[in-house]
Amino acid sequence: MQRLTRFWREYAARYRWQYLWGVVFLVLTNWLTVEIPGFVQAAVDALEAGGGERAAVRWAWAVLAAGVGIIIVRVLSRVLFFNPGRTVEFRIKNDMFDRLMALPRRFFDHMRPGEIISRGTNDTSALRALIGFAALQLFNVVFTLVLTLGKMFWAQPTLTLLCLVPLAIATLILRSAVKVMFRLTIEMQAHVATLSERILESYNGVGVLQSFNALSGVDARFEQANDRFLRTSLALVNIRTWLLPIVSVVGNVCLVILLYAGGRRVVAGTLTLGELAAFTVYVNILVNGLTNMGWLVNAAQRGYVSLGRVYEVVDAPIERPPATAPLPEPGSRGFGLEVRDLRFSHESAPDVLNGVTFRVAPGETLGVFGLTGAGKSTLLDLVARVREPPPGTVFLDGTDARDVPVREYWRRLAYVPQEPFLFSRSIAENVALADDAVDEGRLRSAVADAALETDVGAFPDGLDTVVGERGITLSGGQRQRTALARAFYRDFDLLLLDDVLSAVDHATEKRLIDAIYRRGARTALIVSHRISALARADRVVVLEGGRVVAEGRHADLLTQGGAYAQAWKMQQAADALEASEAKVDA
Repeated sequence: MQRLTRFWREYAARYRWQYLWGVVFLVLTNWLTVEIPGFVQAAVDALEAGGGERAAVRWAWAVLAAGVGIIIVRVLSRVLFFNPGRTVEFRIKNDMFDRLMALPRRFFDHMRPGEIISRGTNDTSALRALIGFAALQLFNVVFTLVLTLGKMFWAQPTLTLLCLVPLAIATLILRSAVKVMFRLTIEMQAHVATLSERILESYNGVGVLQSFNALSGVDARFEQANDRFLRTSLALVNIRTWLLPIVSVVGNVCLVILLYAGGRRVVAGTLTLGELAAFTVYVNILVNGLTNMGWLVNAAQRGYVSLGRVYEVVDAPIERPPATAPLPEPGSRGFGLEVRDLRFSHESAPDVLNGVTFRVAPGETLGVFGLTGAGKSTLLDLVARVREPPPGTVFLDGTDARDVPVREYWRRLAYVPQEPFLFSRSIAENVALADDAVDEGRLRSAVADAALETDVGAFPDGLDTVVGERGITLSGGQRQRTALARAFYRDFDLLLLDDVLSAVDHATEKRLIDAIYRRGARTALIVSHRISALARADRVVVLEGGRVVAEGRHADLLTQGGAYAQAWKMQQAADALEASEAKVDA
């Protein structure tokens, strides 16, 4: 109940006057509906009395007028209830999106993309139905039952009680079914999320699946998830299929009771034929009200479950402390960066970083080397505050990075992760990502320094070439260089590069290294398994098992031996072999 109260307060309360007018029109709708049986009674009694044809016609016109009035007020009530639902859906989708954009990487480690998509589409649609259709049916059912039963009790208390016996039985059956439907609704929405995840995962990896001939395996996984969804859906449909006919059958039982008990009274002269006809109409109205209750329960259950799923995203902790200090004003050579005894663990991987400490002076370039799993990418994520570092571990010019406004910090940062992400937009839009007015000069300079100029020139649309979902139309090296151009385009005070040369050839690597150090007049952290990219750094730290095991200039590390020197020898040999093979081919 607290969840619903909050939803009303945050999203629906502003439309209370529309809902109030909607309730007024619903009252009019149901009032006109329960007046019609009285008109029918008067018409039948007039005909039974003999010579009352004109009176019967007048009452028939009254029924018609009431029907037209019902159409008008019912449409108005639906408009007033349904329109706020659309607006609430729009607002809650915006709130979900804003929250998702602010959440740290830890949240996305646990929440699958398909799950997020399902909550942002299926669950928000269910909330629209909750605040629109379900709210309307709630008032509609209440008014229908209250007004109809009131009329019936006023006219014939005994007949009303006789009709209520089977209706009470139907209500008990409905109550039992509701519990099962609630459980199945939760299961079905979880299955929908799993299906969304399967589809998204298969779509993103369709090239790999085809090249490895793994389509049969992914088809089996999808079919298994779809089968679970089908079985749950059928179970839910079966309950609905049996539930609504039971209400109809109960209505027919009420009619049988009414015809038997009421017919005896008509014969005895204690009940008119018109009163019996009116009671028959009342019973039909009552049965329709119970049928609407079934739809109300379905919409309310789905909406209530969806509300919890949506709030799990909206209420997800951002885990970023409020800013307590301004962002330091960087000098002409960028920020000074210090990492002190940095320790960090993933839930599935303890001690990813274990006591990492180093300093980077303003304008200095620090290389970071380590074998796979050494913690290099996690280190950059923490410095960039993509993942929130522990307090007292990352400092900008002496100020704890956690204390500064994160969005201001990100504006002064250029970060190229190991797996660059490109949007399904043009190359120019991907490079000038956060810039509304593209600076053509800076754009072409960034593209040239990223060694992307020749590739762009070969595309029919040049910089306006749309790269497709996640940059699928580009090669791995082209995606990396486009992401690097994005960093070069920015006016940064801290440059973070995570293995941006892993997918380029030897000649292109040399060009990129020149460009990186030419633009590295500001503070930079360069992670690379290619030591040639680190050789020109002011200093290099070597990570092993989450610890700094060596630190110094490139030449000093070579004389010390260890993993760094061994990797250098192996890469030098590989480069020499590649050069000799290139001469042979030439």
